[in-house]
Amino acid sequence: MMKLIKTLGFVLTGVALFFLPLACEPENLDPENPQGPETETPPAMELDSTTFVWIEPNIERTGAHLAQFEKLSDGSFYIVLPENDPYMHFFPLEEDLPAENTVFAFEYKAENKIDKIQCFFSGPNYSVNAAHSQDAPGVPATDEWSHVAIRIKASIQEFGWGKKDDCFRLDIGESIVPGGKVWMRNFCIRPMNAEEQAAEDAENNAAAAKEAYAQGILDYLDKDYASSVTSVAVGADNVTVSGTYSGDGTFFLAEIPVFEDMFSWTEVPEEYRHALSSPSFSENINRIAEFDGVKYDRLLSKWAVYKDGEGKDELVSHAVYADPDKINNIGPGLDRIELKNKKGLGGIVSKGDLLEQEIQALNLGSATINLLPMAYMSMTQHGSYTLAHEYLGKTYYFDEARVKAEIDAPLQTAAKYGVSVAGILLVQNAAQSVDKELGALLEHPDYEGILYTMPNMTTPESVHAYAAMIDFFAKRYSANDMRISHWIVHNEIDGGVHWTNMGNDVLAPTYMDTFMKSMRMVYNIAHQYDPNAEAFLSLAHGWTEEAGGGWYKVTDVLDIMNRYSAAEGDFYWAMAYHSYGVAISEPRVWEDSNVSYSMSSPNVSMKNLEVLDHWVKQRENMYKGTIKRKVWLSEAGVGSGLTNEAYDETKLSEQAAGFAYSWLKIQALDGIEGLQWHNWFDSKEEGAKLGLRKYEDTDAGDKKPVWYTYQKAGEEDQDTYFEEQGYAATVGGAEWNVIHDVTE
Repeated sequence: MMKLIKTLGFVLTGVALFFLPLACEPENLDPENPQGPETETPPAMELDSTTFVWIEPNIERTGAHLAQFEKLSDGSFYIVLPENDPYMHFFPLEEDLPAENTVFAFEYKAENKIDKIQCFFSGPNYSVNAAHSQDAPGVPATDEWSHVAIRIKASIQEFGWGKKDDCFRLDIGESIVPGGKVWMRNFCIRPMNAEEQAAEDAENNAAAAKEAYAQGILDYLDKDYASSVTSVAVGADNVTVSGTYSGDGTFFLAEIPVFEDMFSWTEVPEEYRHALSSPSFSENINRIAEFDGVKYDRLLSKWAVYKDGEGKDELVSHAVYADPDKINNIGPGLDRIELKNKKGLGGIVSKGDLLEQEIQALNLGSATINLLPMAYMSMTQHGSYTLAHEYLGKTYYFDEARVKAEIDAPLQTAAKYGVSVAGILLVQNAAQSVDKELGALLEHPDYEGILYTMPNMTTPESVHAYAAMIDFFAKRYSANDMRISHWIVHNEIDGGVHWTNMGNDVLAPTYMDTFMKSMRMVYNIAHQYDPNAEAFLSLAHGWTEEAGGGWYKVTDVLDIMNRYSAAEGDFYWAMAYHSYGVAISEPRVWEDSNVSYSMSSPNVSMKNLEVLDHWVKQRENMYKGTIKRKVWLSEAGVGSGLTNEAYDETKLSEQAAGFAYSWLKIQALDGIEGLQWHNWFDSKEEGAKLGLRKYEDTDAGDKKPVWYTYQKAGEEDQDTYFEEQGYAATVGGAEWNVIHDVTE
């Protein structure tokens, strides 16, 4: 159990990432070797080990979350990793944690690298809250005992953790090698050494600067300016910027290209200044520019009025993007695809004739498809990279075979049956890019993640490459026989620290300022080819509470979106929401806790979709104040147990009932435009069995009960089928087919 050990009166030396090796419990120490197994003592600052709190994993509580977990005779722990989601629980604290103990430390050996470490800070009885967690960098493979130290002071303070009976959980990897072996020992929570304290102080100073920068963004969005840019129209060859200014002094129009940070400007660089001769102006500017030898399309810029100053220019208007209705149309004249029903499928791929059969059998009206351009985009022509795309004087190349098989084919099948498809734009990091040079160019400079990155938009060269990527997709898939009609920009941006990373401690306004650049690029480029194209921001199931540690509240994200729309010109964006159950593997979503029928609900799951419907119907959240922003449940579904559990007939039946319960809400709420069920097949990588079908490899992709329920949903015999299956009795009359009023 967790104990405060204050009986070992020796002194250790350590540095920021190290601590003294010592057996976890005093009863495990060899009397002839009281310091435990021999290892190299880390050099540097002195620490008094009597202040350490030694903690021990709870093997029984951890259970099946590790394939094998045992304590060895020397006090270390031997671990064999499972197929996914490996973590260990620790025994509860037996006393309050001393205030100065703010570093979690341990030693490890590992066959393979651990790509990510995550700490969960929970209350008594192991009541884990996903938002009460802290990510830490991974560690390399090593066959020697190595030290790890994670400063957790901010988390202790934020989550009010460290009281008697509080619990701790350690997650050890995300992209793991099943069966991999790890050894760990000497878990403790200790004070900082001098080096760690210096790093903490430096981070606190940097945090204050970050707070000031983020507040500056909010102040700008909320400010009333005397001058304004009233219209930005993008023609074939020119950009026309109109507006007014008032007051004394010399005023000028400033272009803010995507790659510039207007919040860091003191003086506007000369190349972005355009003279104004009248307080009521309409300036025609060449559409194509060149910066640092790279061509640039001013379709992507925003425009603001500045007042010339001595050594400091003054911003006197908001910066405004192109009006969506005033972007030159070079597309084939596509109409909006009206969804024929609310049933959809997430992540479509071609599987012989099965996709076509499934679209017909399930009568699907919508779908999503993953776009992973860094897996098949290159700056050079070679091998199968024969699909050329020219953008502003430079040619990029795509893997023709992969593009045709993975994107063209499923889109052609969808188009054949009038299925409206949203493309999910996911930018992989440099290490996972086929063209490492391109990957390095497009990986965000502050990236610290393990998979997807916020695209780098800080240089003319990186913006050119990113714009070329978007232009390729938008042009190719704005066709009646092969169409992406909606664009989901990145994944779960409220969890940007995890899914669209640009650093691990970025404040919401700063993050959203960068995200808005990406979303506007996608939206404006797509609108050239399809004036009916719509853009979605992808959001997890959090609402007024963060869905994970280091994440943002969805309500904060939406608030900032509204503020940008009001300040810099509105465009049609909407929510692509992931309304899983709070416990994603559990099918009884009608019993979800931590949700309510209030706009203050911590989370939104299938149980309280009324909250999303209510939000889109408020005038302040509408496009231009009059047009409702509908919701796609673009990655949502009901689970049927954990992946490491055998199929259970009760859970399979309850999964079908959980969907039927959810479907009746979706059907009744006109603010919910569609459900794109995730996943088509169960996946062993996801931790939960979410599919309409079972595993392909071990269960031949057999249809689950929920598949048949999905087939009947929305059809004439829906109610009869639901009644025959006894779903109302499973759910209970108090919740079955009930739409709740939402309170503010």
